[in-house]
Amino acid sequence: MSDQEEQMSGRPHARVGADHAGPGDAMNSAIVAISTTGMITAWSPCARHLLGHTAEEALGRPVERFLHRVAEGGAHPRRDHRILRVLRAGVPVDAGADSFTHRDGHPVMLAWSSAPIYAGEPGAEGREAGTVTGAVIVLQDATQPLRIEREQHDRMEQARRANSRLELVAEITTVLSSTLDESEVLRRLVRLAVPALGDWAEVDLLIPDGRVERVAATHREFSPADIAHLEGPLPPLPRSPRGPLARVLHGGTTLVISGDDARPYSDEPLTAAQHELFRAMDAHNVIITPLAARGETYGALTLGYSRPGHGYGPDDRLVVEDIARRTGLVLANARLYTAQRNTAEAMQRSLLTPLPQPDDLQLQARYLPAALASWVGGDWYDAFPLADGATGLVIGDIMGHDLRAASRMAQVRNMLRALAWDLAAPPSTVLERLDAVMDAVSDAELATAVFARVEKTAAGSWQLRWCNAGHPPPLLITHDGATTFLEEHGMLLGNPTLTGGRPDGTRELPPLSTLLLYTDGLIETRGTDLTDSLTSLRRHSAHLARLPVSDLCDQLLERMELSGEDDVALLALRVPV
Repeated sequence: MSDQEEQMSGRPHARVGADHAGPGDAMNSAIVAISTTGMITAWSPCARHLLGHTAEEALGRPVERFLHRVAEGGAHPRRDHRILRVLRAGVPVDAGADSFTHRDGHPVMLAWSSAPIYAGEPGAEGREAGTVTGAVIVLQDATQPLRIEREQHDRMEQARRANSRLELVAEITTVLSSTLDESEVLRRLVRLAVPALGDWAEVDLLIPDGRVERVAATHREFSPADIAHLEGPLPPLPRSPRGPLARVLHGGTTLVISGDDARPYSDEPLTAAQHELFRAMDAHNVIITPLAARGETYGALTLGYSRPGHGYGPDDRLVVEDIARRTGLVLANARLYTAQRNTAEAMQRSLLTPLPQPDDLQLQARYLPAALASWVGGDWYDAFPLADGATGLVIGDIMGHDLRAASRMAQVRNMLRALAWDLAAPPSTVLERLDAVMDAVSDAELATAVFARVEKTAAGSWQLRWCNAGHPPPLLITHDGATTFLEEHGMLLGNPTLTGGRPDGTRELPPLSTLLLYTDGLIETRGTDLTDSLTSLRRHSAHLARLPVSDLCDQLLERMELSGEDDVALLALRVPV
């Protein structure tokens, strides 16, 4: 499983139990975790010490092969296996001393307890906690019954604590994975970490331009207003770091320190700023761990206790490092997403040329990219003067939502410009020629488009001639708020097997009227009937009819309930009095 898959899964890491001493090992207890199918998912070093089996032998295999084997060395039937009953019952069990079989065949007396792992809210009890997703088993040498009895409560607490930590990691993973907004990721992180992992938490981020900024902070006893002054820009990262935060941000490993250890150095303003934070948080014990992924450090997570007697042991360090690693992956993905989105949007906007302002006509256009960077699409608008003095208007949409669609859109846009420039013919003729050229020399597939000519008549009025190739209908808005969809339309572009013509439409444009051309992202919303969306477009346009055309475009985009799932192109033309 890749780092990213682990980060998205929310499952406990098998290698935590296999390669590191867990919370139980610190007290000579073995920790074993199993899935709902009874397969072993974690096997701590102490489990090998007590039972003789290595993690490589145990991980991924049925628990009945290793725990509670019968005297002859075979496995109990699954229906009779006591540990598997925990999965079925969904409640913690403290069984006391019991007989187990060592790898070499001799019996060993071990005390064991087990607690189920729930998929629900951390801290919930029993069936209220939700679906059982596994179990944690704590094993301890039972050769000294009195010691076992004294430590019985500790074992149960260890099991509950391990369960709580696993649930916390799973919850944080789920919450962080639900957004690619970097700031929101870090605000969620500190809120989830307190009070489960400390009395306070904060994140210092390395900004791509080299700055350091404290982007999120919280304390269990302080309001956001009380610590708002601690957030914001910090002094720059020193070249040769000595303070704990600077060392971690320079690629160092996790540090567990007391608040006094962050003493400021005269040549390190960043450490002085951290020392000020520790004073404000009344820090006694602190852990600082890097937020890193794919060989790059993005920042540092700092957690601390304001109460004496609370600290960070080996098991706490493992959990904090795991959460930080997952957060680092989310940050890496968020920055990759942002870079891809910026590139795609820049490419899209570079293909949308500035609008001319011919005679007394007013032209305005708007383009909104899709919310997902990968969904940059083939929507475009265009307006350009024609050789005979008319003004050409275009709105179109190439099939697809990727950079290839944007590239094909550029091909079709340029071909349409070239074909329309000196062809004094009905718009349908221009689109017929475009259709033929697309089939012959372009790799563009299906497309919709409206091509229109706006020109002044001999009588001095303004006339619109248009042809619609499978595109949403243009909307004509008069100055007094009357609205009309120009319904004439024909088959879309790019499919030579389609038959049927594309009729031309002709309409006189009343003084101060507005012609609105748009792509389907303006009117298509998941779960909303298209007829209802078109009705909303007419209603809003009627209310905005007397606004300046620029304000009309902006207000219309605000009032329409855009889903963000598709990009939106909008072209508006207003004729003079």
